[in-house]
Amino acid sequence: MKAVIYNKPGDVSVEKIADPKIQDERDVILRVTKSAVCGSDLHFYRGIVPMDEGFVVGHEFMGVIEEVGKGARGLKKGDRVVAPFWVSCGSCVHCKNGLPTSCGGGGGCFGFGEGFGGYGGGQAEFVRVALADTTLEKVPEKIEDEKLLFLGDVFSTSYYCAELADIKPGQTVVIYGDGPLGLLAVPSARLFGAAEIIVVGHHKYRLDMAKKAGADTVINSSKEDATERIMDITGGVGADAALECIGSQDALLDTFKVTRPGGVISFIGLFLEPVPVPMLDFYLKNFTLRGGVCPAKNYITKLLPLVENGTVDPSFIITHDLPLADTPKGYEIMDKRTDNAVKVVLTP
Repeated sequence: MKAVIYNKPGDVSVEKIADPKIQDERDVILRVTKSAVCGSDLHFYRGIVPMDEGFVVGHEFMGVIEEVGKGARGLKKGDRVVAPFWVSCGSCVHCKNGLPTSCGGGGGCFGFGEGFGGYGGGQAEFVRVALADTTLEKVPEKIEDEKLLFLGDVFSTSYYCAELADIKPGQTVVIYGDGPLGLLAVPSARLFGAAEIIVVGHHKYRLDMAKKAGADTVINSSKEDATERIMDITGGVGADAALECIGSQDALLDTFKVTRPGGVISFIGLFLEPVPVPMLDFYLKNFTLRGGVCPAKNYITKLLPLVENGTVDPSFIITHDLPLADTPKGYEIMDKRTDNAVKVVLTP
């Protein structure tokens, strides 16, 4: 089969490798119909996160089951499924506590190397899915891949960030980030009844997308002081909730400046270095801070009806649909923010 292989920082390639095979009775072999380049993939592409040379990458994918291990209960050949980015056993204490991303029964992240479980990724024609019966979720035939794909990661993650922020109807919400997560946080926040949604970013074309997605106000932080503007909009009170959707220390620290006393700050950005949280502000203003990796497995079936009935169409973030052979180009334009790239999806 053809698959995307990590070679070194800044270098991925499409190579022909051996087809995956069933290794355990709970495995399935999935024929990938659509995958994507995630912002998290850029961490190893940029050399920030270690990655094994020659490893198959990619953790956002969906497809059709081609082969089923005898222990993969409830699944059969021909089932159409979405994969959350994390393999989970469904029976360990962490899975039972609703945190499949902390699975202690063989869990791990697709496409992130041996350090994250050693599960080959989905930027490929086929992928072996371990613990498939407690990892994969079936989806209807009638809905396009592009609308379903992001249930496995970015849509679920953005919704999770809005949920953590405890948004109430009529509240003002600030979203930091104009990438896929920040953009999908706009309809997510609206689902909870946000009355005023402010998006902070520094790419005009992405902020234009945020406006089309329903943001009431967009602020280009490269052209104006976002903190001053937000405080002006809120009459000096501050926002009820702030969502950090980047993994930026500056953005997270700014949330403490623009959130009202008693407000909630949530984050789903990946922080690789310690952040000097202003604990005095945290204490005196009675902030609530919540965040972490999204247990996407829990949200696929929860959010699926919203996609089915057209309440949310996550595919609006897609700017490029490339053949698998052009994946290196997809990484390059995502990394360099060229060609007005926001989200690159791949078709084997």
